[in-house]
Amino acid sequence: MGITEDTFGTFCDPDTGVETKVQRYTLTCKTGIQVQVISYGAGVSDVLVPDKTGMKDHVTLGFDDIKGYLQFPYQGSSVGRRANRICKGKITIDGRTHQLSINNNDNHLHGGKRGWDKYLWESCINGRSVVFSRLSPDGEEGYPGDVLAQVKYTLDDDGGLHIDFEAMTTKATIINMTNHCFFNLAGHSSGQKGLFEHIVKVNADRFTPITKDLIPTGELSPVGGTAFDLQSPVSFGEAIPKAPDQGFDHNFCLHQVRRGELGFAARFHHPPTGRVLEVYTSEPGVQIYTGNFLPQEKGKMVGRNGTSYTYQGSFCCEPQNFPDAVNQANFPSDVCRPGQPYRHFMMYRFSVEK
Repeated sequence: MGITEDTFGTFCDPDTGVETKVQRYTLTCKTGIQVQVISYGAGVSDVLVPDKTGMKDHVTLGFDDIKGYLQFPYQGSSVGRRANRICKGKITIDGRTHQLSINNNDNHLHGGKRGWDKYLWESCINGRSVVFSRLSPDGEEGYPGDVLAQVKYTLDDDGGLHIDFEAMTTKATIINMTNHCFFNLAGHSSGQKGLFEHIVKVNADRFTPITKDLIPTGELSPVGGTAFDLQSPVSFGEAIPKAPDQGFDHNFCLHQVRRGELGFAARFHHPPTGRVLEVYTSEPGVQIYTGNFLPQEKGKMVGRNGTSYTYQGSFCCEPQNFPDAVNQANFPSDVCRPGQPYRHFMMYRFSVEK
Protein backbone atom coordinates (compact mmCIF):
# COMPACT_ATOMS: atom_id res chain seq x y z
CA MET A 1 0.00 0.00 0.00
CA GLY A 2 1.17 3.53 -0.73
CA ILE A 3 2.56 5.40 -3.74
CA THR A 4 5.51 4.65 -6.02
CA GLU A 5 6.89 6.78 -8.86
CA ASP A 6 8.57 5.97 -12.15
CA THR A 7 9.05 7.45 -15.62
CA PHE A 8 6.43 6.61 -18.24
CA GLY A 9 8.20 8.14 -21.23
CA THR A 10 8.98 11.57 -22.63
CA PHE A 11 6.83 14.35 -24.04
CA CYS A 12 7.99 16.97 -26.54
CA ASP A 13 5.95 20.13 -26.12
CA PRO A 14 4.69 21.16 -29.59
CA ASP A 15 4.86 24.87 -28.71
CA THR A 16 8.30 25.05 -27.13
CA GLY A 17 10.05 21.97 -28.51
CA VAL A 18 11.22 21.13 -24.99
CA GLU A 19 11.30 17.42 -24.17
CA THR A 20 10.38 16.42 -20.62
CA LYS A 21 9.92 13.16 -18.76
CA VAL A 22 6.37 11.99 -18.09
CA GLN A 23 6.02 10.84 -14.49
CA ARG A 24 3.80 7.93 -13.50
CA TYR A 25 2.53 7.26 -9.99
CA THR A 26 1.11 3.97 -8.75
CA LEU A 27 -1.36 4.08 -5.86
CA THR A 28 -2.46 0.86 -4.13
CA CYS A 29 -4.82 0.02 -1.27
CA LYS A 30 -5.56 -2.99 0.93
CA THR A 31 -8.56 -4.11 -1.16
CA GLY A 32 -6.16 -4.97 -4.01
CA ILE A 33 -7.12 -2.05 -6.22
CA GLN A 34 -4.29 -0.31 -8.07
CA VAL A 35 -4.51 3.08 -9.80
CA GLN A 36 -1.88 4.68 -12.00
CA VAL A 37 -1.85 8.39 -12.83
CA ILE A 38 0.48 10.28 -15.17
CA SER A 39 1.66 13.87 -15.44
CA TYR A 40 0.57 14.13 -19.08
CA GLY A 41 -2.96 15.49 -18.85
CA ALA A 42 -2.93 14.92 -15.07
CA GLY A 43 -4.73 11.74 -16.02
CA VAL A 44 -5.62 8.25 -14.86
CA SER A 45 -3.71 5.79 -17.05
CA ASP A 46 -4.81 2.54 -15.42
CA VAL A 47 -7.18 1.09 -12.83
CA LEU A 48 -6.69 -2.56 -11.87
CA VAL A 49 -9.59 -4.15 -9.96
CA PRO A 50 -10.12 -7.76 -8.81
CA ASP A 51 -13.32 -9.61 -9.69
CA LYS A 52 -15.35 -11.84 -7.34
CA THR A 53 -12.86 -14.70 -7.84
CA GLY A 54 -9.89 -12.45 -7.08
CA MET A 55 -8.79 -12.19 -10.72
CA LYS A 56 -7.55 -8.69 -11.54
CA ASP A 57 -8.14 -6.86 -14.81
CA HIS A 58 -7.78 -3.37 -16.22
CA VAL A 59 -11.16 -1.59 -16.08
CA THR A 60 -10.21 1.53 -18.05
CA LEU A 61 -9.03 1.92 -21.62
CA GLY A 62 -5.34 2.71 -21.72
CA PHE A 63 -2.02 2.35 -23.51
CA ASP A 64 1.32 0.66 -22.92
CA ASP A 65 3.28 3.86 -23.50
CA ILE A 66 2.82 7.61 -23.77
CA LYS A 67 2.39 7.51 -27.57
CA GLY A 68 -1.17 6.21 -27.25
CA TYR A 69 -2.20 9.08 -24.98
CA LEU A 70 -0.71 11.59 -27.42
CA GLN A 71 -2.62 10.05 -30.33
CA PHE A 72 -6.03 9.53 -28.69
CA PRO A 73 -7.28 12.46 -26.58
CA TYR A 74 -9.21 12.48 -23.29
CA GLN A 75 -8.20 8.96 -22.22
CA GLY A 76 -8.44 9.24 -18.44
CA SER A 77 -7.29 12.84 -18.53
CA SER A 78 -8.24 15.88 -16.47
CA VAL A 79 -10.37 18.02 -18.79
CA GLY A 80 -10.38 21.82 -18.67
CA ARG A 81 -10.44 24.77 -18.68
CA ARG A 82 -14.07 24.06 -19.51
CA ALA A 83 -15.23 20.45 -19.99
CA ASN A 84 -18.00 19.66 -22.49
CA ARG A 85 -19.35 21.86 -25.28
CA ILE A 86 -19.82 25.61 -25.65
CA CYS A 87 -22.07 26.78 -28.47
CA LYS A 88 -20.04 28.48 -31.24
CA GLY A 89 -17.24 28.92 -28.70
CA LYS A 90 -18.72 32.22 -27.55
CA ILE A 91 -18.91 33.25 -23.91
CA THR A 92 -20.05 36.53 -22.39
CA ILE A 93 -18.92 37.49 -18.89
CA ASP A 94 -19.85 40.83 -17.32
CA GLY A 95 -20.97 42.15 -20.70
CA ARG A 96 -17.76 41.27 -22.52
CA THR A 97 -17.79 38.56 -25.20
CA HIS A 98 -14.83 36.23 -25.74
CA GLN A 99 -14.31 33.95 -28.74
CA LEU A 100 -12.87 30.59 -27.75
CA SER A 101 -11.17 28.21 -30.16
CA ILE A 102 -13.41 25.99 -32.30
CA ASN A 103 -12.55 22.28 -32.32
CA ASN A 104 -15.83 20.32 -32.50
CA ASN A 105 -17.82 21.11 -35.65
CA ASP A 106 -18.71 24.79 -35.05
CA ASN A 107 -18.34 24.53 -31.28
CA HIS A 108 -15.79 24.47 -28.48
CA LEU A 109 -15.16 21.16 -26.70
CA HIS A 110 -13.15 20.19 -23.59
CA GLY A 111 -11.02 23.31 -23.42
CA GLY A 112 -10.29 23.71 -27.12
CA LYS A 113 -7.68 22.60 -29.63
CA ARG A 114 -5.12 22.22 -26.89
CA GLY A 115 -7.05 21.85 -23.67
CA TRP A 116 -5.52 20.97 -20.33
CA ASP A 117 -5.53 17.27 -21.23
CA LYS A 118 -2.75 17.94 -23.77
CA TYR A 119 -0.21 19.51 -21.39
CA LEU A 120 2.42 18.10 -19.08
CA TRP A 121 1.60 19.06 -15.49
CA GLU A 122 3.97 19.63 -12.59
CA SER A 123 3.65 16.76 -10.12
CA CYS A 124 4.61 15.63 -6.63
CA ILE A 125 3.68 13.17 -3.89
CA ASN A 126 2.09 14.78 -0.85
CA GLY A 127 1.44 12.24 1.90
CA ARG A 128 -1.08 9.73 0.53
CA SER A 129 -1.90 11.90 -2.48
CA VAL A 130 -0.44 12.72 -5.89
CA VAL A 131 -0.80 16.40 -6.79
CA PHE A 132 -0.62 17.86 -10.31
CA SER A 133 -0.58 21.59 -11.10
CA ARG A 134 -0.21 23.95 -14.05
CA LEU A 135 -0.57 27.64 -14.87
CA SER A 136 -2.92 28.36 -17.75
CA PRO A 137 -2.04 31.82 -19.13
CA ASP A 138 -4.49 34.62 -19.91
CA GLY A 139 -5.81 34.16 -23.44
CA GLU A 140 -5.09 30.43 -23.71
CA GLU A 141 -7.64 29.02 -26.18
CA GLY A 142 -9.41 32.39 -25.89
CA TYR A 143 -10.18 32.21 -22.17
CA PRO A 144 -9.64 35.31 -20.02
CA GLY A 145 -7.43 35.25 -16.93
CA ASP A 146 -4.33 33.49 -15.67
CA VAL A 147 -5.56 30.32 -13.97
CA LEU A 148 -3.58 28.20 -11.53
CA ALA A 149 -5.12 24.73 -11.49
CA GLN A 150 -4.53 21.71 -9.29
CA VAL A 151 -5.67 18.08 -9.45
CA LYS A 152 -5.17 15.82 -6.42
CA TYR A 153 -5.59 12.04 -6.47
CA THR A 154 -6.02 10.05 -3.25
CA LEU A 155 -6.83 6.33 -3.02
CA ASP A 156 -8.46 5.44 0.30
CA ASP A 157 -8.41 2.08 2.08
CA ASP A 158 -11.87 1.12 0.78
CA GLY A 159 -11.14 1.53 -2.93
CA GLY A 160 -12.33 5.11 -3.29
CA LEU A 161 -10.32 7.21 -5.75
CA HIS A 162 -10.84 10.81 -4.64
CA ILE A 163 -10.17 13.44 -7.32
CA ASP A 164 -10.08 17.02 -6.07
CA PHE A 165 -10.00 19.85 -8.61
CA GLU A 166 -9.15 23.39 -7.56
CA ALA A 167 -8.36 26.56 -9.50
CA MET A 168 -7.76 30.28 -8.95
CA THR A 169 -8.03 33.03 -11.57
CA THR A 170 -6.84 36.60 -12.04
CA LYS A 171 -9.89 37.58 -14.13
CA ALA A 172 -13.50 36.48 -14.31
CA THR A 173 -13.51 33.34 -16.46
CA ILE A 174 -15.33 30.03 -16.72
CA ILE A 175 -14.01 26.79 -15.24
CA ASN A 176 -15.52 23.32 -15.29
CA MET A 177 -13.13 20.43 -14.66
CA THR A 178 -13.75 16.69 -14.72
CA ASN A 179 -12.07 13.36 -15.26
CA HIS A 180 -12.54 11.54 -18.58
CA CYS A 181 -11.88 7.86 -17.87
CA PHE A 182 -13.31 5.31 -20.30
CA PHE A 183 -14.54 2.39 -18.18
CA ASN A 184 -15.46 -1.21 -18.83
CA LEU A 185 -15.83 -3.21 -15.61
CA ALA A 186 -15.91 -6.45 -17.59
CA GLY A 187 -12.31 -5.70 -18.51
CA HIS A 188 -10.81 -3.23 -20.95
CA SER A 189 -10.74 -5.79 -23.78
CA SER A 190 -14.35 -7.04 -23.45
CA GLY A 191 -15.83 -4.55 -25.92
CA GLN A 192 -19.50 -3.86 -26.55
CA LYS A 193 -20.61 -7.26 -25.21
CA GLY A 194 -19.07 -6.45 -21.83
CA LEU A 195 -20.49 -2.92 -21.84
CA PHE A 196 -24.03 -4.12 -22.52
CA GLU A 197 -23.84 -6.45 -19.49
CA HIS A 198 -23.45 -3.51 -17.09
CA ILE A 199 -26.33 -2.56 -14.81
CA VAL A 200 -26.52 1.23 -14.52
CA LYS A 201 -28.33 3.57 -12.17
CA VAL A 202 -28.10 7.37 -12.44
CA ASN A 203 -29.38 9.61 -9.65
CA ALA A 204 -31.04 12.09 -12.01
CA ASP A 205 -34.67 13.10 -12.38
CA ARG A 206 -34.02 15.53 -15.25
CA PHE A 207 -31.71 15.83 -18.25
CA THR A 208 -30.73 18.56 -20.69
CA PRO A 209 -32.04 17.88 -24.24
CA ILE A 210 -29.57 18.63 -27.03
CA THR A 211 -29.46 19.70 -30.66
CA LYS A 212 -27.94 17.60 -33.46
CA ASP A 213 -24.59 19.23 -32.56
CA LEU A 214 -24.95 18.01 -28.95
CA ILE A 215 -25.52 21.53 -27.61
CA PRO A 216 -28.17 21.90 -24.86
CA THR A 217 -31.41 23.53 -25.94
CA GLY A 218 -31.73 25.18 -22.51
CA GLU A 219 -34.56 22.93 -21.37
CA LEU A 220 -34.50 20.88 -18.18
CA SER A 221 -36.70 17.91 -19.03
CA PRO A 222 -38.00 15.16 -16.71
CA VAL A 223 -36.49 11.74 -17.43
CA GLY A 224 -39.75 9.93 -16.61
CA GLY A 225 -41.17 8.02 -19.55
CA THR A 226 -38.04 8.58 -21.69
CA ALA A 227 -34.91 6.64 -22.60
CA PHE A 228 -33.09 8.81 -20.05
CA ASP A 229 -34.90 7.36 -17.05
CA LEU A 230 -32.02 5.47 -15.42
CA GLN A 231 -33.24 6.09 -11.87
CA SER A 232 -33.89 2.37 -11.40
CA PRO A 233 -31.19 -0.16 -12.30
CA VAL A 234 -31.25 -1.20 -15.96
CA SER A 235 -28.70 -2.84 -18.23
CA PHE A 236 -26.87 -0.82 -20.84
CA GLY A 237 -27.97 -3.54 -23.26
CA GLU A 238 -31.57 -2.55 -22.65
CA ALA A 239 -31.11 1.21 -22.27
CA ILE A 240 -28.73 2.07 -25.12
CA PRO A 241 -30.96 0.86 -28.03
CA LYS A 242 -33.75 3.12 -26.72
CA ALA A 243 -31.54 6.22 -26.62
CA PRO A 244 -31.43 8.73 -29.49
CA ASP A 245 -29.08 7.38 -32.18
CA GLN A 246 -28.73 4.30 -29.94
CA GLY A 247 -26.19 5.83 -27.59
CA PHE A 248 -25.80 8.27 -24.73
CA ASP A 249 -23.78 11.48 -24.77
CA HIS A 250 -26.02 13.53 -22.50
CA ASN A 251 -25.94 15.57 -19.32
CA PHE A 252 -28.08 14.28 -16.47
CA CYS A 253 -29.22 16.69 -13.73
CA LEU A 254 -28.54 15.08 -10.38
CA HIS A 255 -31.35 14.72 -7.86
CA GLN A 256 -30.92 16.16 -4.36
CA VAL A 257 -27.18 16.74 -4.76
CA ARG A 258 -26.18 19.99 -3.09
CA ARG A 259 -23.51 21.84 -5.02
CA GLY A 260 -20.28 21.91 -3.04
CA GLU A 261 -21.08 18.73 -1.11
CA LEU A 262 -20.11 15.23 -2.21
CA GLY A 263 -23.27 13.40 -3.34
CA PHE A 264 -24.17 10.17 -5.12
CA ALA A 265 -24.28 10.44 -8.91
CA ALA A 266 -24.31 6.96 -10.45
CA ARG A 267 -23.66 3.25 -9.94
CA PHE A 268 -22.40 0.71 -12.47
CA HIS A 269 -22.36 -3.04 -11.78
CA HIS A 270 -21.04 -5.84 -13.97
CA PRO A 271 -22.77 -8.98 -12.59
CA PRO A 272 -20.56 -11.64 -14.27
CA THR A 273 -17.41 -10.26 -12.57
CA GLY A 274 -19.09 -8.61 -9.59
CA ARG A 275 -17.19 -5.38 -10.13
CA VAL A 276 -18.93 -2.18 -9.04
CA LEU A 277 -18.18 1.48 -9.72
CA GLU A 278 -19.96 4.19 -7.74
CA VAL A 279 -19.49 7.83 -8.72
CA TYR A 280 -19.86 10.79 -6.36
CA THR A 281 -19.55 14.52 -7.09
CA SER A 282 -19.99 18.00 -5.67
CA GLU A 283 -21.26 19.30 -9.03
CA PRO A 284 -24.90 19.35 -10.24
CA GLY A 285 -24.58 17.19 -13.35
CA VAL A 286 -22.99 14.11 -14.85
CA GLN A 287 -22.33 13.37 -18.52
CA ILE A 288 -23.01 9.75 -19.48
CA TYR A 289 -21.21 8.79 -22.68
CA THR A 290 -21.23 5.31 -24.22
CA GLY A 291 -18.25 5.49 -26.56
CA ASN A 292 -20.28 6.40 -29.63
CA PHE A 293 -17.33 8.11 -31.34
CA LEU A 294 -14.83 5.29 -30.84
CA PRO A 295 -13.82 3.59 -34.12
CA GLN A 296 -16.26 1.20 -35.77
CA GLU A 297 -13.41 -0.84 -37.25
CA LYS A 298 -10.93 -2.94 -35.30
CA GLY A 299 -7.31 -1.87 -35.45
CA LYS A 300 -8.02 1.86 -35.68
CA MET A 301 -7.42 2.40 -31.96
CA VAL A 302 -4.98 -0.09 -30.45
CA GLY A 303 -4.52 0.08 -26.71
CA ARG A 304 -3.03 -1.84 -23.81
CA ASN A 305 -1.60 -5.27 -24.67
CA GLY A 306 -2.53 -4.81 -28.34
CA THR A 307 -6.24 -4.59 -27.60
CA SER A 308 -8.42 -3.01 -30.27
CA TYR A 309 -10.82 -0.48 -28.73
CA THR A 310 -14.00 0.00 -30.72
CA TYR A 311 -17.46 1.58 -30.85
CA GLN A 312 -19.39 1.37 -27.57
CA GLY A 313 -16.71 -0.74 -25.94
CA SER A 314 -16.62 1.49 -22.86
CA PHE A 315 -18.47 4.27 -21.06
CA CYS A 316 -17.61 7.58 -19.42
CA CYS A 317 -19.26 9.05 -16.35
CA GLU A 318 -18.11 12.68 -16.16
CA PRO A 319 -19.31 14.68 -13.14
CA GLN A 320 -19.46 18.39 -13.99
CA ASN A 321 -21.58 21.47 -14.38
CA PHE A 322 -24.14 21.49 -17.19
CA PRO A 323 -22.79 21.96 -20.76
CA ASP A 324 -22.82 25.49 -22.21
CA ALA A 325 -23.90 26.84 -18.80
CA VAL A 326 -22.46 30.29 -19.48
CA ASN A 327 -24.97 30.71 -22.33
CA GLN A 328 -28.01 29.33 -20.49
CA ALA A 329 -29.52 31.63 -17.86
CA ASN A 330 -31.36 28.80 -16.09
CA PHE A 331 -28.26 26.57 -15.72
CA PRO A 332 -25.95 26.76 -12.67
CA SER A 333 -23.21 29.34 -13.18
CA ASP A 334 -19.70 28.28 -14.15
CA VAL A 335 -18.15 31.74 -13.79
CA CYS A 336 -15.09 31.82 -11.54
CA ARG A 337 -13.81 35.14 -10.17
CA PRO A 338 -10.66 36.39 -8.46
CA GLY A 339 -10.75 35.60 -4.76
CA GLN A 340 -13.42 32.93 -5.28
CA PRO A 341 -11.57 29.66 -6.00
CA TYR A 342 -13.16 26.95 -8.12
CA ARG A 343 -13.52 23.59 -6.36
CA HIS A 344 -14.92 20.30 -7.57
CA PHE A 345 -14.63 17.16 -5.47
CA MET A 346 -15.46 13.78 -6.98
CA MET A 347 -14.84 10.13 -6.25
CA TYR A 348 -14.78 6.84 -8.14
CA ARG A 349 -15.38 4.04 -5.62
CA PHE A 350 -14.44 0.54 -6.81
CA SER A 351 -15.69 -2.61 -5.06
CA VAL A 352 -16.76 -6.21 -5.69
CA GLU A 353 -20.22 -7.65 -5.14
CA LYS A 354 -19.95 -11.42 -4.59
